[in-house]
Amino acid sequence: MKEAVAGNAEQFKHSFREEAREILTELESALLGLHENRGDKEVIGRIFRGLHTIKGSGSMFGFERMAAFTHDLETAYDHVRNGRLEIGSELIDLTLAALDQIAAMLEEGAEGVAPADPAVCAGILAGVRKLASIEEETKPAKKSQPAPEPPAAAAGPIESWRIRFAPGPDLMRFGAKPSLLVNELGQLGELAARAVLDAVPPLGEIDPERCYVRWEMELATAAGAEAIRDVFIFVEDTCELTIEPAAGAAPALEETRPASEAEITARALAEKRNATPGRRTYDTPDNASSLRVPAAKLDLFVNLVGELVTVQARLSEIAAKHDDPEIAAVSEEVERLTSSLRDNSMNIRMMPIRATFEKFRRLVHDLARDLGKNVELTIEGADTELDKTVIDQLSDPLMHLIRNSMDHGIEPAALRAARGKRPTATIHLAAKHSGASVLIAVSDDGGGIDAEAVRNRAIERGLVAAGADLTEAEIFALLFQPGFSTAKQITDVSGRGVGMDVVRQRVDSLRGSINVASKAAEGTTVTLRLPLTLAIIDGLLVSIGDAFFVLPLANVLECVELTQADVERANGKHIADVRGEIVPYIRLREHFGIRTPRPEIEQIMIASTEGGRYGFVVDKVLGNCQTVIKNLGRFYRHVKVVSGATILGDGSVALVLDPERVAHDAVRATAHGVRAGPSVAAIAAAVKQSLRGRSAAPQRTV
Repeated sequence: MKEAVAGNAEQFKHSFREEAREILTELESALLGLHENRGDKEVIGRIFRGLHTIKGSGSMFGFERMAAFTHDLETAYDHVRNGRLEIGSELIDLTLAALDQIAAMLEEGAEGVAPADPAVCAGILAGVRKLASIEEETKPAKKSQPAPEPPAAAAGPIESWRIRFAPGPDLMRFGAKPSLLVNELGQLGELAARAVLDAVPPLGEIDPERCYVRWEMELATAAGAEAIRDVFIFVEDTCELTIEPAAGAAPALEETRPASEAEITARALAEKRNATPGRRTYDTPDNASSLRVPAAKLDLFVNLVGELVTVQARLSEIAAKHDDPEIAAVSEEVERLTSSLRDNSMNIRMMPIRATFEKFRRLVHDLARDLGKNVELTIEGADTELDKTVIDQLSDPLMHLIRNSMDHGIEPAALRAARGKRPTATIHLAAKHSGASVLIAVSDDGGGIDAEAVRNRAIERGLVAAGADLTEAEIFALLFQPGFSTAKQITDVSGRGVGMDVVRQRVDSLRGSINVASKAAEGTTVTLRLPLTLAIIDGLLVSIGDAFFVLPLANVLECVELTQADVERANGKHIADVRGEIVPYIRLREHFGIRTPRPEIEQIMIASTEGGRYGFVVDKVLGNCQTVIKNLGRFYRHVKVVSGATILGDGSVALVLDPERVAHDAVRATAHGVRAGPSVAAIAAAVKQSLRGRSAAPQRTV
C-alpha cells in the first residue's frame, strides 16, 4: 500500500513539474515583455500570480526549498503592483536569474541536471531584498499573517466570488493538502469558508487517505477568476471546482461546529438513501479537457499507425487481384478507417511553434546585454503548426542563426547611427505554411553579408578555385561548410565556424532546405523550408523500368504525356511545351542510370520547386499512395536526392524522391557536364536485400 501511495505521489510531482515548466516559460516571456513596457499592470499581475502559484503549490508538493526561495520574489512583485517599488532592469535581470535557479530546483535529482547553486541563490535574494527593502527576518512567511490585499487599480474593482471545492478521493494520496489550498485562496482577499461534512461516513468506514470534506466559500478580491483558478491549477483534474460570481451581496458564510459521530452517521445514511443513479463520483475526474501523454508513447502510436498503413496497402493489393465483392468491400472500409486514423494521429503531433519562438526572447535579451547592443526580437506566425518531431529539432539551428545575427549581422551603435538606422536593431522570427512545408525565416536589419569576403575566404581555404564563377546563392552556401567563418576574431558567441554547419546538418536531417538572401547595409534573411511531418505523407507512385519511386503529392502540379514527336519538335532538348509555357524536364532514367528500354509514351510529372517548375520524366504513373517514410540508414545518408524508403503492398521497395534536391543536382550536373545522380536502382536493390536479411515479413517498413 505504501509503495502505491509513493508511486501516486511521484506521479503527481511529475505532473506538477510539467505544469511548473510551463509557468516558468510564461514568466520568462512576461518579464522580457515587461522590460520593454515597464508600466503594463496586466503583465505585472501575471508575474505575481505565476510566482505565487509556484510558491504555494511547490510547498504543497514537497518543494519547500523552491517555495522559500520564491517567497521574497513574490513579495517584491507585490510591492511593484502596489506602487511601492519601481520596476527596473536590475529587478528584471535578478528575476530572470532566479527563474534559472527555480528551474534547477524543479529538476533536482534528475540525472545530468546541475543542482541550484546555494551561493547564487543567496546573492539573488540579497539583491531582491535590497531593491524591495525586504527585511531578511520576514523570509519565513507566517501562515497567520495574510498577504497584502491587491489594490483595485492592479486588477479592477473588488468583486465577490462563490467557490465550491470538492477534493477527489485520490487528491490526498497524491500528496496534496486541501487545507493549504484554502489558506492560499485566503491570501487573495477576504475569504469566508464553510466546510461541508455531509459526505463523511461513520468512523469505522473512514479511509484515512481520502478527503470526504468539501468547501463552500465566498471570496472578496480584486484578483479575478483567473487568479482564483490558478490556486487550484495543479489539482483541478482531481477535484470538482466551481467558480462563479456571487449573486448580489450574499451574507458571509458561517463556520460550522464540529459534527458528532452520530450526526455524521445520520448524514451518511441520509445521503445513501437520497442518492440517485448517475450521480457524479470522484473516482474518475470528468472535468479534464486535455490529457498529457509522454512523447515516447505518441511516437510509438504513430509508428504503429504507419505499420497499419503499410498492411492496408497490402490488403488493397490482394483485393485488387481477387474478384470478390466481399473482400473489396472490407478493403475499402479498412482503407477509409486507416486514412482517418492516419490523419488524426498526424494532427495529434501537430503543435504551434510559439513556445520555440518565445524562448529565444531570453537569448536575445542576454546576448544584447553581453555584446553591448540594443536589439529587440519580433515574432510573426507563432501559431503556425508543424510536427512535434520537427519542432524538437529546430531549437539548435534557430539558436545558431540568432547568435550569428547578433554577433556578425547587427552593427555597433555608432555604425548604425552613421547609416541612418534606428538605434534599436531588430531580429525577426517568422513562420508560415507553404503547401506541405513550413517556411521559418530569421531576419535581421544589420549590415548584411559581404559576398566578396565570403568568396575570398573560400578561395583561401581551397574550397573553390580562384577563377570560379559563382552565383550569389552558391557563395552564400559556402557559409554552411564545416569550420567556415569570415570572423577575424573568435568570441564567446561565434567565430569558430561550427554553428552554421550545425544548421545545415540539422536541416538536412529534416529533409529541408536553406535559402539565404542578403543586401549590403540592409540586412540578411535565412529561410528554412521544412516538411510539416516526417512520418506519413500522400505520394504519387511512379515507375521507371522495374524500379518504383514516390513523389510527394504536395509538390506535383500535373501530369502530361511525352511522345517521341514531342522530343523531336524540341530538337532533343529537355524542354516541354505545357499549354504555351516552356518547362524544363529531367529524365530520371538517365539521371539515375537506369538501363531499361524506354516506352513509346512517357509521363512528365510537373512539380513545383524553389527554382521554379520542373518536369520529372517517368515510365508510368501508378496512382496515389499513403507513404510511410523511413530513413535509409547511415550507409545511404550521403544520398540527398532520396528522402527515405517505403514498402508497397506487394513487398516492393519504393524510394521517396526529394524534387528540390533532384532538380538542384540536375542543374549542377548540366552546368558541369557530368551526371550527378546516384544509382538509385542499386540503392533500392540493396535496401530490399537488407530488408529480406532482417525479416521475411513484407509489411515491414525500412
